[in-house]
Amino acid sequence: MITSKELQYVSMWANKTPMPGIEYSKKVLEEIKNCYELYNKKYKNKEYSIIFSNSEEIDFEILTKNLCHMMGIDYNNIKGEYFDDYRENVFGTSAADFTSYDLLEMIIENMDKVAAYDNDADNTVKAVNYYKSAIKCEIFNKLTDFDKFNFAAINYIGNRDDIEYDKQKLLFISSNEAVTPYFMMGIKQEEDTSKYVVASLMAPDNPKYFFENQEVVIPTQILVNDNQNLEKKVATAEEKMRLLTMYSNIINKYNLPNRINIYGDYENMLNELCNQKVYKLK
Repeated sequence: MITSKELQYVSMWANKTPMPGIEYSKKVLEEIKNCYELYNKKYKNKEYSIIFSNSEEIDFEILTKNLCHMMGIDYNNIKGEYFDDYRENVFGTSAADFTSYDLLEMIIENMDKVAAYDNDADNTVKAVNYYKSAIKCEIFNKLTDFDKFNFAAINYIGNRDDIEYDKQKLLFISSNEAVTPYFMMGIKQEEDTSKYVVASLMAPDNPKYFFENQEVVIPTQILVNDNQNLEKKVATAEEKMRLLTMYSNIINKYNLPNRINIYGDYENMLNELCNQKVYKLK
Protein backbone atom coordinates (compact mmCIF):
# COMPACT_ATOMS: atom_id res chain seq x y z
CA MET A 1 0.00 0.00 0.00
CA ILE A 2 1.16 3.53 -0.78
CA THR A 3 1.64 5.66 2.31
CA SER A 4 1.41 9.42 2.80
CA LYS A 5 5.05 9.38 3.85
CA GLU A 6 6.13 7.91 0.50
CA LEU A 7 4.04 10.48 -1.38
CA GLN A 8 5.69 13.22 0.63
CA TYR A 9 9.09 12.37 -0.92
CA VAL A 10 7.99 11.91 -4.54
CA SER A 11 8.81 15.43 -5.74
CA MET A 12 12.18 15.65 -3.97
CA TRP A 13 15.67 15.19 -5.39
CA ALA A 14 17.06 11.77 -4.48
CA ASN A 15 19.78 13.21 -2.22
CA LYS A 16 17.15 15.19 -0.27
CA THR A 17 15.17 12.09 0.74
CA PRO A 18 16.04 9.85 3.69
CA MET A 19 17.54 6.68 2.26
CA PRO A 20 15.14 3.77 2.84
CA GLY A 21 17.81 1.11 3.43
CA ILE A 22 19.32 -1.61 1.29
CA GLU A 23 16.39 -4.04 1.33
CA TYR A 24 13.77 -1.44 0.38
CA SER A 25 16.08 -0.08 -2.32
CA LYS A 26 16.77 -3.52 -3.81
CA LYS A 27 13.05 -4.30 -3.84
CA VAL A 28 12.30 -1.09 -5.75
CA LEU A 29 15.13 -1.74 -8.22
CA GLU A 30 13.70 -5.22 -8.78
CA GLU A 31 10.32 -3.63 -9.54
CA ILE A 32 12.02 -1.33 -12.05
CA LYS A 33 13.57 -4.38 -13.67
CA ASN A 34 10.18 -6.13 -13.81
CA CYS A 35 8.58 -3.10 -15.48
CA TYR A 36 11.47 -2.91 -17.95
CA GLU A 37 10.99 -6.58 -18.86
CA LEU A 38 7.22 -6.19 -19.12
CA TYR A 39 7.65 -3.21 -21.44
CA ASN A 40 10.00 -5.11 -23.75
CA LYS A 41 7.72 -8.14 -23.81
CA LYS A 42 4.36 -6.44 -24.24
CA TYR A 43 4.57 -2.77 -25.23
CA LYS A 44 7.77 -2.09 -27.15
CA ASN A 45 7.14 -1.08 -30.78
CA LYS A 46 3.38 -1.37 -30.42
CA GLU A 47 0.98 1.38 -31.39
CA TYR A 48 -2.51 1.69 -29.99
CA SER A 49 -5.38 3.37 -31.81
CA ILE A 50 -7.98 4.15 -29.16
CA ILE A 51 -11.53 5.20 -29.98
CA PHE A 52 -13.37 6.95 -27.15
CA SER A 53 -17.06 7.33 -26.39
CA ASN A 54 -17.15 10.84 -27.90
CA SER A 55 -16.01 9.31 -31.26
CA GLU A 56 -12.49 10.77 -30.91
CA GLU A 57 -9.68 8.49 -32.09
CA ILE A 58 -6.06 8.84 -31.02
CA ASP A 59 -2.84 7.00 -31.81
CA PHE A 60 -0.78 6.22 -28.72
CA GLU A 61 2.57 4.57 -28.03
CA ILE A 62 4.82 4.06 -25.03
CA LEU A 63 8.15 5.17 -26.46
CA THR A 64 11.43 3.58 -25.43
CA LYS A 65 12.90 7.02 -24.78
CA ASN A 66 10.16 7.75 -22.20
CA LEU A 67 10.50 4.56 -20.14
CA CYS A 68 13.28 5.84 -17.88
CA HIS A 69 11.23 8.90 -16.92
CA MET A 70 8.18 6.70 -16.34
CA MET A 71 10.19 4.69 -13.80
CA GLY A 72 11.03 7.86 -11.89
CA ILE A 73 14.70 8.00 -12.97
CA ASP A 74 16.08 11.49 -13.73
CA TYR A 75 18.08 10.85 -16.91
CA ASN A 76 19.24 14.42 -17.50
CA ASN A 77 20.48 14.74 -13.94
CA ILE A 78 22.42 11.47 -13.87
CA LYS A 79 23.91 12.21 -17.29
CA GLY A 80 25.30 15.53 -16.03
CA GLU A 81 28.80 16.41 -14.91
CA TYR A 82 27.79 16.27 -11.24
CA PHE A 83 27.39 12.49 -11.58
CA ASP A 84 30.77 11.80 -13.27
CA ASP A 85 32.21 10.09 -10.18
CA TYR A 86 28.97 8.24 -9.51
CA ARG A 87 28.93 6.78 -13.02
CA GLU A 88 32.60 5.81 -12.70
CA ASN A 89 32.13 4.10 -9.33
CA VAL A 90 28.82 2.39 -10.05
CA PHE A 91 28.66 1.84 -13.83
CA GLY A 92 32.39 1.62 -14.47
CA THR A 93 32.50 4.59 -16.83
CA SER A 94 32.17 8.35 -16.52
CA ALA A 95 31.12 8.65 -20.18
CA ALA A 96 27.85 10.48 -20.78
CA ASP A 97 27.08 9.39 -24.34
CA PHE A 98 24.17 7.13 -23.46
CA THR A 99 20.41 7.29 -24.00
CA SER A 100 17.81 7.24 -21.25
CA TYR A 101 17.08 3.62 -22.16
CA ASP A 102 20.81 2.82 -21.85
CA LEU A 103 20.77 4.38 -18.38
CA LEU A 104 17.84 2.23 -17.32
CA GLU A 105 19.74 -0.86 -18.48
CA MET A 106 22.90 0.23 -16.62
CA ILE A 107 20.92 0.68 -13.41
CA ILE A 108 19.32 -2.74 -13.80
CA GLU A 109 22.66 -4.42 -14.58
CA ASN A 110 24.23 -2.83 -11.47
CA MET A 111 21.32 -2.97 -9.01
CA ASP A 112 23.38 -4.06 -6.00
CA LYS A 113 25.98 -1.35 -6.59
CA VAL A 114 23.31 1.31 -7.09
CA ALA A 115 21.51 0.36 -3.86
CA ALA A 116 24.75 0.21 -1.88
CA TYR A 117 26.13 3.51 -3.20
CA ASP A 118 22.87 5.39 -2.73
CA ASN A 119 22.51 4.15 0.85
CA ASP A 120 26.08 4.91 1.84
CA ALA A 121 25.90 7.89 4.21
CA ASP A 122 29.34 9.07 3.05
CA ASN A 123 28.08 9.62 -0.51
CA THR A 124 26.19 12.86 -1.04
CA VAL A 125 25.30 12.04 -4.65
CA LYS A 126 22.23 9.77 -4.92
CA ALA A 127 20.80 8.52 -8.21
CA VAL A 128 17.39 7.09 -7.34
CA ASN A 129 14.45 8.49 -5.41
CA TYR A 130 13.23 5.06 -4.32
CA TYR A 131 9.88 6.30 -3.01
CA LYS A 132 9.12 7.95 -6.33
CA SER A 133 10.20 4.92 -8.37
CA ALA A 134 8.20 2.55 -6.17
CA ILE A 135 5.00 4.50 -6.83
CA LYS A 136 5.73 4.94 -10.55
CA CYS A 137 6.20 1.19 -10.93
CA GLU A 138 2.86 0.51 -9.22
CA ILE A 139 1.13 2.92 -11.58
CA PHE A 140 2.85 1.41 -14.63
CA ASN A 141 1.77 -2.12 -13.67
CA LYS A 142 -1.81 -1.03 -13.06
CA LEU A 143 -2.35 1.35 -15.98
CA THR A 144 -0.74 -0.27 -18.99
CA ASP A 145 -3.00 -3.24 -19.69
CA PHE A 146 -4.90 -1.26 -22.29
CA ASP A 147 -6.87 -4.13 -23.81
CA LYS A 148 -8.84 -4.74 -20.61
CA PHE A 149 -10.96 -1.60 -20.97
CA ASN A 150 -10.51 -0.85 -17.27
CA PHE A 151 -9.42 2.79 -17.72
CA ALA A 152 -11.15 6.02 -18.70
CA ALA A 153 -9.77 9.42 -19.69
CA ILE A 154 -10.07 13.02 -18.54
CA ASN A 155 -9.82 15.53 -21.39
CA TYR A 156 -8.00 17.93 -19.11
CA ILE A 157 -8.16 21.65 -19.75
CA GLY A 158 -6.63 23.82 -17.04
CA ASN A 159 -6.61 27.56 -16.55
CA ARG A 160 -3.92 30.23 -16.89
CA ASP A 161 -2.26 29.22 -13.63
CA ASP A 162 -2.47 25.50 -14.33
CA ILE A 163 -0.38 24.59 -17.37
CA GLU A 164 1.43 21.43 -16.25
CA TYR A 165 -1.30 19.07 -17.47
CA ASP A 166 -3.20 21.48 -19.72
CA LYS A 167 -4.59 19.87 -22.88
CA GLN A 168 -3.37 16.44 -21.83
CA LYS A 169 -5.47 13.34 -21.64
CA LEU A 170 -5.26 11.85 -18.18
CA LEU A 171 -5.94 8.14 -18.37
CA PHE A 172 -7.15 6.97 -14.97
CA ILE A 173 -8.00 3.75 -13.20
CA SER A 174 -9.14 2.71 -9.73
CA SER A 175 -6.02 1.94 -7.70
CA ASN A 176 -7.50 0.17 -4.66
CA GLU A 177 -5.30 2.46 -2.57
CA ALA A 178 -6.68 4.40 0.40
CA VAL A 179 -4.49 7.50 0.12
CA THR A 180 -4.50 7.70 -3.69
CA PRO A 181 -7.74 6.09 -4.93
CA TYR A 182 -6.93 6.65 -8.64
CA PHE A 183 -3.76 6.25 -10.66
CA MET A 184 -3.30 8.53 -13.66
CA MET A 185 -1.18 8.56 -16.80
CA GLY A 186 -0.85 11.88 -18.56
CA ILE A 187 -0.46 11.56 -22.33
CA LYS A 188 0.13 14.36 -24.79
CA GLN A 189 0.75 14.81 -28.49
CA GLU A 190 4.37 14.43 -29.49
CA GLU A 191 5.86 17.45 -31.19
CA ASP A 192 5.43 17.52 -34.98
CA THR A 193 3.20 14.42 -34.95
CA SER A 194 -0.38 13.59 -34.08
CA LYS A 195 0.69 10.62 -31.93
CA TYR A 196 0.15 10.67 -28.17
CA VAL A 197 2.99 9.63 -25.86
CA VAL A 198 3.39 9.34 -22.09
CA ALA A 199 4.07 12.61 -20.29
CA SER A 200 3.58 11.64 -16.64
CA LEU A 201 2.50 9.00 -14.14
CA MET A 202 0.64 10.25 -11.08
CA ALA A 203 -0.90 8.96 -7.87
CA PRO A 204 -2.74 12.12 -6.74
CA ASP A 205 -4.06 12.40 -3.21
CA ASN A 206 -6.41 15.18 -4.41
CA PRO A 207 -8.27 13.50 -7.32
CA LYS A 208 -11.19 15.92 -7.11
CA TYR A 209 -8.87 18.62 -8.45
CA PHE A 210 -8.38 16.67 -11.69
CA PHE A 211 -12.02 15.65 -12.19
CA GLU A 212 -13.74 18.93 -11.38
CA ASN A 213 -15.17 20.69 -14.46
CA GLN A 214 -13.44 18.25 -16.83
CA GLU A 215 -14.90 16.13 -19.63
CA VAL A 216 -14.52 12.38 -19.12
CA VAL A 217 -14.66 9.74 -21.87
CA ILE A 218 -14.37 5.96 -21.92
CA PRO A 219 -12.61 3.75 -24.49
CA THR A 220 -14.90 1.77 -26.75
CA GLN A 221 -12.46 0.20 -29.22
CA ILE A 222 -8.70 -0.38 -29.37
CA LEU A 223 -6.55 -1.42 -32.33
CA VAL A 224 -3.13 -2.85 -31.44
CA ASN A 225 -0.52 -2.69 -34.22
CA ASP A 226 2.94 -4.25 -33.88
CA ASN A 227 3.86 -3.73 -37.58
CA GLN A 228 3.10 -7.39 -38.27
CA ASN A 229 -0.40 -7.94 -36.94
CA LEU A 230 -3.40 -5.73 -36.31
CA GLU A 231 -5.61 -6.80 -33.43
CA LYS A 232 -9.00 -5.22 -32.87
CA LYS A 233 -10.60 -5.17 -29.43
CA VAL A 234 -14.13 -3.88 -28.79
CA ALA A 235 -15.43 -3.06 -25.33
CA THR A 236 -18.36 -5.19 -24.20
CA ALA A 237 -21.50 -3.75 -22.63
CA GLU A 238 -20.32 -5.10 -19.27
CA GLU A 239 -16.94 -3.36 -19.58
CA LYS A 240 -18.61 -0.08 -20.49
CA MET A 241 -20.98 -0.37 -17.54
CA ARG A 242 -18.06 -0.95 -15.15
CA LEU A 243 -16.42 2.26 -16.37
CA LEU A 244 -19.67 4.20 -16.13
CA THR A 245 -20.11 2.89 -12.58
CA MET A 246 -16.57 3.93 -11.70
CA TYR A 247 -17.28 7.47 -12.93
CA SER A 248 -20.66 7.53 -11.16
CA ASN A 249 -18.88 6.70 -7.91
CA ILE A 250 -16.41 9.54 -8.52
CA ILE A 251 -19.04 12.24 -9.10
CA ASN A 252 -21.06 11.04 -6.11
CA LYS A 253 -18.02 10.88 -3.82
CA TYR A 254 -16.74 14.36 -4.70
CA ASN A 255 -20.15 15.96 -5.36
CA LEU A 256 -19.32 16.84 -8.97
CA PRO A 257 -21.55 17.52 -11.99
CA ASN A 258 -21.77 14.74 -14.55
CA ARG A 259 -19.39 15.61 -17.40
CA ILE A 260 -19.05 12.24 -19.12
CA ASN A 261 -19.32 12.31 -22.92
CA ILE A 262 -20.77 9.10 -24.36
CA TYR A 263 -22.71 10.73 -27.18
CA GLY A 264 -20.65 9.22 -30.01
CA ASP A 265 -20.91 5.69 -28.64
CA TYR A 266 -24.62 6.13 -27.96
CA GLU A 267 -25.19 7.37 -31.51
CA ASN A 268 -23.26 4.43 -33.00
CA MET A 269 -25.21 1.96 -30.88
CA LEU A 270 -28.55 3.40 -32.01
CA ASN A 271 -27.45 3.34 -35.65
CA GLU A 272 -26.49 -0.33 -35.34
CA LEU A 273 -29.83 -1.17 -33.72
CA CYS A 274 -31.73 0.71 -36.41
CA ASN A 275 -29.79 -1.03 -39.18
CA GLN A 276 -30.46 -4.41 -37.60
CA LYS A 277 -34.16 -3.64 -37.33
CA VAL A 278 -34.39 -2.50 -40.96
CA TYR A 279 -32.60 -5.64 -42.07
CA LYS A 280 -34.98 -7.86 -40.11
CA LEU A 281 -38.05 -6.08 -41.50
CA LYS A 282 -36.86 -6.72 -45.02
